[in-house]
Amino acid sequence: MKNKIIDILFGLAFFMMLLLPFVCSDKEGGKVETDENRILAQAPKTITPHKGFTAEIENWINDNAGGRSIAKRFNNWLTYGILNEFRSDSAFIMNDWYYALDAEDLILNNVTHKDVMSDEEAKVFVSRLQDINNFFADHGVKFCAITFPYKVDIYSENFEGYVTQVTPNSEITLMGTLAERYPELHFSAVDAELREAAAAGRLVCYRSTEGSHWNSQGTLIGYKALMNQIQSVMPEYTLKILGDDDFNVEIIARSETVLAQKFQEEDISYTLREPTAYNHQSWFDEIGYRANDPWRSCRCYETEDASKPNILIVGDSYIWMQMFPWIAESFNKSVFVHQFDEDNIQRLMDRIHPDVVVFAGLTTTIEDLVHYSALTTEKTTWNRMFF
Repeated sequence: MKNKIIDILFGLAFFMMLLLPFVCSDKEGGKVETDENRILAQAPKTITPHKGFTAEIENWINDNAGGRSIAKRFNNWLTYGILNEFRSDSAFIMNDWYYALDAEDLILNNVTHKDVMSDEEAKVFVSRLQDINNFFADHGVKFCAITFPYKVDIYSENFEGYVTQVTPNSEITLMGTLAERYPELHFSAVDAELREAAAAGRLVCYRSTEGSHWNSQGTLIGYKALMNQIQSVMPEYTLKILGDDDFNVEIIARSETVLAQKFQEEDISYTLREPTAYNHQSWFDEIGYRANDPWRSCRCYETEDASKPNILIVGDSYIWMQMFPWIAESFNKSVFVHQFDEDNIQRLMDRIHPDVVVFAGLTTTIEDLVHYSALTTEKTTWNRMFF
């Protein structure tokens, strides 16, 4: 009797083991596997044997059955959480959102919070940013800096279960803390505004099909934060900060296929109703300026209104790709150069005599600008830079 019970138990266990791969199967053949960035094989549309039927069955079993998803999630936990390594060098999709990686691993480091400054590095950052403030103050020029978060900071919930952060706080959180602690640095971090907007609508701030950049709604949020920051250091001027009434507003639909998965989203297109600033790109040729950045992103806009101040902005694509013409509406002469052109700040100051200089961009952009400036050119030696 005892042997029969054991035989039955073994039989049931064997039967359950046979069923286990199918019980644990993904059951969503044809869908993009977010753990692996590829499409899972679909089961044959018919059980009637046909050419390739055997291969289709095998592919579906290999991709969908056997608890593959569970195994991959465990592998992700091991890879990201324990080893802090990443399997892809191009892009990945998490919870139906697309994130592109870059050659410098900036986005990946941001995802895992590997880019967060230590306490000692934060002290150096504050000290060097103070040196930069002092430099511009000595030249009678107002200065401020503002930083923006990566897309992964605002939509971090998409990474839950996939990526483990090295530290609990992100770099944008740290920079926000530094900005509050040291108001004399004229430095701010755009974070809460974007998070609140993101909570109100999933595609409010960043494009789902783009690795990092804002959509138009995110750009407008960043623009207003930037202009308020500039206004705070220039109280003697009343800067015009554009609002909804200054734009023609149109809802647009965007569709794109990435890694064989189709993304659809709605965005809002903002176009200026009555622009006063015009593009004077030839100005750079007139002064013999050569850009160091590969995108040739330098920009020059003018309104020919001498009652308005002049501005020089040093930053990244978050400024020049969409926001800069809006900023230019509030100034007489507006010049933007990429962070890679930081060596040209002195030369540009001599040419346009800015009333304010702004450092603006992602957290990594601001770190590079601040550390590079203060590390290689002390406050007293900026005017010795080679151009």
